[in-house]
Amino acid sequence: MIKREIIEKVRERADIVEVISSYIPLKPAGKNYRALCPFHKEKTPSFMVSPEKGLFHCFGCGAGGNVFTFLMRYEGISFYEAVKSLAERYGIPIEEVEGVEGKLEPYFEINRVANEIFRMKLLHPREGKIARDYLLRRGVLPNTWELYGLGYAPDQWDLLSRFFEQKGKDLLLVEELGLIIRGTKTYYDRFRNRIIFPIEDTRSRILGFGGRILGEGEPKYLNSPDSPIFKKGECLYGLKQARDHIIAKGEAVIVEGYFDVISLAQSGLRNVVSPLGTALTEPQLRMLKPLVKKVLLLFDGDQAGRKAAMRGVELLVQEGMEGDIVILPENEDPDTFIKSHSVEDLLRLRKGGLEFYCEQVINNYEIKKPEGKFKAAQAFLEFLNKVEDPLKRKIYGEYISSLLGIEPDLLLVRLKTSMNRNSERRRGFLSAEEVIVALAMQYEEVLKWLEEEDILEEFSSEILRDILKEAIEAKKRGGDPSVEIPVMLQERAVGGGIFSFLLSEGPEDPQKIFRDCVKRIRLRALRKRRERLLEEIVEAERRGEEEKLKMLLLEQQAFLKQERALLESLK
Repeated sequence: MIKREIIEKVRERADIVEVISSYIPLKPAGKNYRALCPFHKEKTPSFMVSPEKGLFHCFGCGAGGNVFTFLMRYEGISFYEAVKSLAERYGIPIEEVEGVEGKLEPYFEINRVANEIFRMKLLHPREGKIARDYLLRRGVLPNTWELYGLGYAPDQWDLLSRFFEQKGKDLLLVEELGLIIRGTKTYYDRFRNRIIFPIEDTRSRILGFGGRILGEGEPKYLNSPDSPIFKKGECLYGLKQARDHIIAKGEAVIVEGYFDVISLAQSGLRNVVSPLGTALTEPQLRMLKPLVKKVLLLFDGDQAGRKAAMRGVELLVQEGMEGDIVILPENEDPDTFIKSHSVEDLLRLRKGGLEFYCEQVINNYEIKKPEGKFKAAQAFLEFLNKVEDPLKRKIYGEYISSLLGIEPDLLLVRLKTSMNRNSERRRGFLSAEEVIVALAMQYEEVLKWLEEEDILEEFSSEILRDILKEAIEAKKRGGDPSVEIPVMLQERAVGGGIFSFLLSEGPEDPQKIFRDCVKRIRLRALRKRRERLLEEIVEAERRGEEEKLKMLLLEQQAFLKQERALLESLK
């Protein structure tokens, strides 16, 4: 972990205009600078850099942040790497200090040692023969074993537990990582008789392991449990090996399993990653978002594969990402398909994500019948609700209308009605929660006000709530919210409108704006509670529960009184 004062020194020395202009040409625009955005295609410059505020923002695609997040997004690197790069550029010596990362180092060291043991066992002339033969039968070659660091856990109950005990390691830490499991009398190893797939981050640190059993047995695949350094839903297998290829191609290929990644990479498709035996998640897509222009989802040809692809398209749309789909023939997966076909054959099967999604919805309903057409339209409305960009939403709506054979205006008017609850956001205004995040980046005291108001649990956005919670903790450790928050927004791929707000003139009375935002958040939360209360009232009336009904009606009156008071205070 780099010392906080070093990060601050880098931030002060690294002129944002100088840094960004070394990547793209900037032209003066008043007190700011303007350019064509490097993160999306455009003909009219909408990318602005403010030297006064040390921020950049694209009014077209919403990208924004500070000098660190620009490098993170442009180069596809971590915050740590961005700080080191700028420090080297400006001749600032890096000093590191033990912090959160330092406390986690023992976990990484245990995983590193365990991985060395697994790799040694795979290459052992006698013990590893069964594993090597299995890999060769599946067409996985030795240079691929090396590239992905494959290993072998022999069919032994105490290989790791005995080794770490003899080395005097804290077995509680080994247990936390899921490498060993506590039995009634002693520990035993989790991974036995399995091919081992180390799961690495882009800094080559081993976060956890996956294991494929040799021969019969259940489960066929086994992963490390979540630990202080490993969250299955926030990791992608093969990202370390694929990262440079993803950046070069501007596309990531997402498959379902370990061997799918390995087989495709061995066949020349190197920009390939996979989730860890679970469905694709938002955090996994956000890891890829700064690196790619497009994603290719490549799934099995069975019903489960099609369902996963549908969910994947919804996630892509929700995250504002572009994506295509490849659905393989039935009874095929990427590993089996690539053994009898070429990469070109595979990629010829791709089709647009929207096209695929619409085909699947229409196939699920009898749209020749009025009721089926109505149900399909309802499904499409839910899908369109996830599209943030108004122009894209309109184009998608017109395409879907043509498939259903209905007037585009009819579908879009219905969509507009269904989106009324989010109308403030859709009109381009920030939510109260986003305004608070923007204020927290400008005024450190906002974090103190947040703790005093105890409002974070009322946030509707879990991501923004978590960012502010982490910023409060970072501030207590001496962190700088103006540095920390943009990095967290970048890593979670949210908050485009926040930087637009920050590039405008600063508010005259930030505390008044903060208090108004708090009132609006409380008002929304109050209305949600009142809606739930109304459902209880209807149910109590239906059941004839008079005493309960009286209490609920009194509670409703109290809510209405609180709501009127909040509305009055906002005038």
